[in-house]
Amino acid sequence: MDHFLFIETNTTGTGTKAMKMAKSKGYQIHFWTNDPGQYKQMAADYPLQLADHVKIVDTYDVRAMIDLVQTASCRFAGILAFDDYHLIPVSRMAHFLGLPGHPLEALTIARYKEKTRHFLQKNDTGFRQPAFHTIEDPSELSKDIPYPCVLKPVDDSGSCGVTICQNQGELMQALSKAMKRMRNKRGYKLIRKWLVEEFINGEEYSAEMLYTANGWELITATKKKTIGLHSVEAGHVTGKGIEPVPLFEEKCKKLLDLIGLSFGAAHIEFIVRENIPYLVEINPRLAGDCIRDLVELSTGIDMVEHVIDQAAGKRKSVTNSPRLSAAIQFAIPKLKGTYVKVSGIDEARKSDGVISVSVAALPMRTDHVSSSYDRLGYVIAAGDTPDEASGRAEQAIQKLRWEVGNIEAAHLIGCE
Repeated sequence: MDHFLFIETNTTGTGTKAMKMAKSKGYQIHFWTNDPGQYKQMAADYPLQLADHVKIVDTYDVRAMIDLVQTASCRFAGILAFDDYHLIPVSRMAHFLGLPGHPLEALTIARYKEKTRHFLQKNDTGFRQPAFHTIEDPSELSKDIPYPCVLKPVDDSGSCGVTICQNQGELMQALSKAMKRMRNKRGYKLIRKWLVEEFINGEEYSAEMLYTANGWELITATKKKTIGLHSVEAGHVTGKGIEPVPLFEEKCKKLLDLIGLSFGAAHIEFIVRENIPYLVEINPRLAGDCIRDLVELSTGIDMVEHVIDQAAGKRKSVTNSPRLSAAIQFAIPKLKGTYVKVSGIDEARKSDGVISVSVAALPMRTDHVSSSYDRLGYVIAAGDTPDEASGRAEQAIQKLRWEVGNIEAAHLIGCE
């Protein structure tokens, strides 16, 4: 029997779906993690129960993983990671094992946001980018920074560490707080470097791209909704009629080809202002936030399966036939306190067009909403149009009623 190796996974289910898919294809599933506790809230799809073989190892230490794989009694047919922080370690592992994977140089440009910015300064891709400064110390803050601006770490994701600042005082405060974060919630040691970027006010989108037998192909465009000063993603919708800018697919293909990416999937985030796309970032992986479910509902294409096949050396073509629209709406906390109970789940599930309802493991303490980890759950719904799908998801999420204990401030906290 063939064996497939997964190095960690993301916490919104893409990796666990891939494990199930690989198992259905006859693979023995190996799962390596540095901390099983980080998945304790994934009750429905607990990766350690899905795997046939589990190893505890420092998954940020490539040398340690190579030593471990050399003692393995089996040969792996493929290796994958589904979170940003393990893309480079897994790329190095794939090259060592002689397996398909990301080209390391291209992956590095895409993975680290400041490298992406500097690359785009020298290459015309059809995307513009905001004015930006790379800083490692508060003394490097330039006086010509336009406000509002966005502060972000160069190597985190899920809106973690992102802050919209209206003036120099807010920027200094946000930077001071950011510099105290040494590791993120996944145990990843953050680089001591940040971007300060011009704030682009416009419609937010992403492109869901797949590398196929014919090179990069656009599978669909996703329209996004973010809230608050940390730009936390509150909802997504995909389907027919979402065409952000002219020659959209050509721009996306050119961007990825110039960087040199040639494996897996890509999730390109951008903002459209006055019909011009401004690049936010390139994620050289499948999208999180259940977007892969929206894509499959709306196009019939299972991007997860395609990525598994690629990792095993089977690059295939795709047939894109848009069928309907699909949306996800997240439940955002509105009160400080401990969320102890939720009701209305069955009511939400019976709402028009609802495909699924999911809530976080409770009790859950919240003091603020500053990243995707602070959301309470979500609803996925389908409809004939993007507006109908979004409307159905928004109506269903309102049917969830939360019981909050230890309320410290009985007011909306937004995304502070």
